[in-house]
Amino acid sequence: MPPPMVRRLELADVPLLYPLIRISFPHITLREWVRIGRRMARSGPRMREGMLVARYGQGRPPCGMATFRRGFDLCSGDTLTSDYIVALSYTQEQQILNALLPAMETLARELGCDAIRTFSYSKPTVTRDSVVRKLCSSGHITERTVHLDRNKEIHQAP
Repeated sequence: MPPPMVRRLELADVPLLYPLIRISFPHITLREWVRIGRRMARSGPRMREGMLVARYGQGRPPCGMATFRRGFDLCSGDTLTSDYIVALSYTQEQQILNALLPAMETLARELGCDAIRTFSYSKPTVTRDSVVRKLCSSGHITERTVHLDRNKEIHQAP
C-alpha cells in the first residue's frame, strides 16, 4: 500500500472526517464538529489553527489527522503545536504518522515557525464531563518539541 497523502483540512473533508472524530472524541456531536471543522478549514495569511488530514489516495476516506495551532513559546519561539494526532488504523499507525509528521514540518516552515511541539496520550481521550478528567489525568501525556534547523534538519530540544 502506498503511503498516505496529507493535506490541510478542506470544507469538503469536514463531514468525511466525522467518523474519525467520533471514535476519538465521542463527546463531540456532528453539529459541533461541523462548526469546529469549518473554523479549522479556514485558510489565508492570518490562519493560526487547523488540521492536517491523511488518506490513502483521492476519493478514499480519511485515515488520520493532526490538529495544529501556531503560537509563541518563550523557549522555542514561534511554535507549531499539535495537540492531537489520530490514526484510524492500528496496523498502519506508524505509516500514517510517518506521513503526518513531515507534512507538519513543512507547514511549520511555511508559517515561519522555529519549532514543532506534539503531544501523545497513553490513554484514550475521556469525555469532557468525566470525573477523572476534572480531578486528575487519566493517563500520561508526553510532550516533545523539536527545533527546526535553518539547514532543514530537525534536532530534538534539550
